[in-house]
Amino acid sequence: MPRKPPSPADDALLAAAAARGVRVSAYQLERWRAAGLLPRNLVDRTGPGRGTTSVAPDEALDLAVWLARNDGPGRRRRDVALEAFEAGLPVPEPTVRKAWHDLVADIQLTGEHDTAAPADAEARGDWASEVAEQAAAAAHPVLMPRRIRRIDDRIQSIVPLWSLPEVAALDQGTDVEPVTPHQSAVFAGSALLGGGEVASGPEVARQFRAMLPAGAASPAASWMEHPDQRYGDPADMVTASGDHLIPVGDMREPLAELAGRSSLDLLRAALQAAKEMYEWAEAQCAAVEAELDSGELGEATTAWMTHAVSGLSRMLIVMAIRDRQPSVDDRAGAALMLLFLTDAVRRLPQFVPDVDTETLSVVFPPFLHDLAGLTPPHPPVLENVKT
Repeated sequence: MPRKPPSPADDALLAAAAARGVRVSAYQLERWRAAGLLPRNLVDRTGPGRGTTSVAPDEALDLAVWLARNDGPGRRRRDVALEAFEAGLPVPEPTVRKAWHDLVADIQLTGEHDTAAPADAEARGDWASEVAEQAAAAAHPVLMPRRIRRIDDRIQSIVPLWSLPEVAALDQGTDVEPVTPHQSAVFAGSALLGGGEVASGPEVARQFRAMLPAGAASPAASWMEHPDQRYGDPADMVTASGDHLIPVGDMREPLAELAGRSSLDLLRAALQAAKEMYEWAEAQCAAVEAELDSGELGEATTAWMTHAVSGLSRMLIVMAIRDRQPSVDDRAGAALMLLFLTDAVRRLPQFVPDVDTETLSVVFPPFLHDLAGLTPPHPPVLENVKT
């Protein structure tokens, strides 16, 4: 059956794309609309008895030009939708929402569906551990990228102490054995399936310590291992209405709920934060490597050592450097993780009314301040250390 000729609105859209040096076909417009990537033409009802005309939405041209340059055979609709959305283009909202929903739905562990999850909490915990063990055995987890280890080793050969005495005094230390890459992967899988039932403060602290340079103190890990009366274990924080700071049970449910209730602007801001995280981590590594090469340690080395103490920044650097060439799913997954983290910070006053946001603004890297609703701290005055 022959195709209908393009409408005058589509003819105008194709001509406008051609004027920008981009060839788009009527078939491509049909395909993108069928996939929900391009909005359909608007119908202009000019009045009784005068029929209707159609016109392409104002945003359709930029989107069609971008799709012509970036879409191609074999590309997943979700990848194209998220990339276009990340680029600031007006992808139809239902398509954007479905892309985020499918991203979470596709987070699966090897062997997860071999047996049904038990209803009993204790039995479910055992099941989650078994599934996580199986998934970790099938993977090849890397706990610490070689590049970060090399930087740590080079600093340690020059600077005898990672932590100032006043910082080290805030760490009560731990007797727990260091975490192996396999154990870290098991924890990640168990936490995905169990949430706050698994991700207790002491368990999260073990993951923080596993990412530290040898001999570095971690007041953050110490606090999670020995929570005080003021804050307590984040996994135990519950409001009077039963709302948990860290959800209990399968984490994919609250992640999907968070993506579903977040505005498009917030989702795009999370993607931008993830992009900045990768760029920031690379810049941190490059800057400290340059100082080490020059033999003059300065702000970059001081910042690197400070990140190791704070815990969160170190974890984000490790995560970003570990994903050397992040896929669309990697970037979107990182964005959702950052959104979940910063959403918890925004909700924290419900659990700790007198929470110290100034300290949080120091612990959180700059690309997360807006997302977490934190005020950037005043930068410290640093002095160069010549070697």
